[in-house]
Parts: sequence; structure tokens; C-alpha cells
Amino acid sequence: MQPNTEFKNIADLKPGDVILCHCDPSNDLVSKAIHSVTSSEYCHAAIYYGDSLAAESTAKDGIKKGKIEKVDVSKLISRYGHVAVLRQPDAWASDNRVEALKLFVDKVVENGAKYNFNGIFSFKSRKEFHEANIQEKLENFFGGKLSPLPTDKSEYFCSEFVSDCFIAVGFIQPSAAILFQSDTYSPGDLGKEPTFGTFWGYLTTNPSYKISEHDYYYRTTTYDVIYGV
Repeated sequence: MQPNTEFKNIADLKPGDVILCHCDPSNDLVSKAIHSVTSSEYCHAAIYYGDSLAAESTAKDGIKKGKIEKVDVSKLISRYGHVAVLRQPDAWASDNRVEALKLFVDKVVENGAKYNFNGIFSFKSRKEFHEANIQEKLENFFGGKLSPLPTDKSEYFCSEFVSDCFIAVGFIQPSAAILFQSDTYSPGDLGKEPTFGTFWGYLTTNPSYKISEHDYYYRTTTYDVIYGV
């Protein structure tokens, strides 16, 4: 496998692309907490909205002020040495699905949804419980005793919000939403699940930046190679 050392152009992002941000766990409390639980160097996630904007749930302004917002994607990327981008070949193929994504994001932002800080610190136990009980949950769903968790919430942590975007627009169907419970997915988990996309490439705003050979995606087969783009 040839190493992935080249950077993509930010202007080539497409709505629905998942942006995974490479974090230094020593920078802030949230990054440290996510890294300690997931052991992934990718500890923040956002989704590309279009129009040079990304949507993210972030605690960067403080625990109480953290919220869902649309931000300039270049400014988001500039907060990190680099980001990795996942692209889903089917989820956003139609204009209707892209429009549904924008409507969902706009609604969440308008409703003033906050950052789910508590969800980060209860993540490990919740994920373990979910994985241990998934068969029972699926049986209850098909037996009419359980419904997927709603996507319309007052709080989301970053990868929870990205996961809910896929559920809210209907790409992840209700039965699958039981399996893909959004608050059990970390940023690193998104990158390991093809449902959320295939590695498309790296982005950076630092022209002298170099990707470490230890990066998770350094020798990953890219979206362009797989799909012949």
C-alpha cells in the first residue's frame, strides 16, 4: 500500500462528508477524556454542510456554552494539525437527501441544542451496555416493544450529532438505528464503520504539515481508488 501523504483541496468537500479531527489529548479536557476512552487520535467529528460550512457539536467555548453550530470549514480545520475525511458513496447521492441534512442541521441549530458533555463521561459504560444487549434490543424492536432513540435532542456530543444526521435523513433505517445507537459512537468508531463513509483524504491549512506514518489512515485504501473516482 502506498502511504497517503498528499492533501485534498478543501473546496472539493461535498455535503455529508464526515470530518474527523486529529487531536492532541493534552490540549483540553474533552480531547483527553475521549482519547482515554477510545484510544483514538481522532477525538472530534463534524459533518460538511455545504457552502463552505461544517456543522459540529463542540465544547470549545466552555462546558456550559458548548453548542451545535455551523462554522467556516477552513476555520474548523485550522484548529487541528490535520483532519481525515470520510465520504459515503450512497447516502448523499440525491439532492433530497442533502436538503434533508441541511434542514436537520438548521433545526438543531435554531433550537439551540447544546454540547452533551455528560455523554462523554458516561460513554464507555453506555457503549458496553449497548453492545452486551444489542440482540435483546433488536428482538424488542421487531416485537414492537422498542423504538429507536429520537434524533431531535437538546444535547449531542460531536460524533453523536454526526451519527444522528445519518439517522435523521433516513439513510440509517429505524431497525438499523437500534444497532447504530448514536450516543455509542465515538469519532474513532465512525472511521471504522463503512456506513459513515470511506477514507477520502486528509485536509490541512498548514502548508508545511506532514502526516505521521503512525496515523490510522496513513496506509488506508482511499475512496478514489475503491470507487475509481
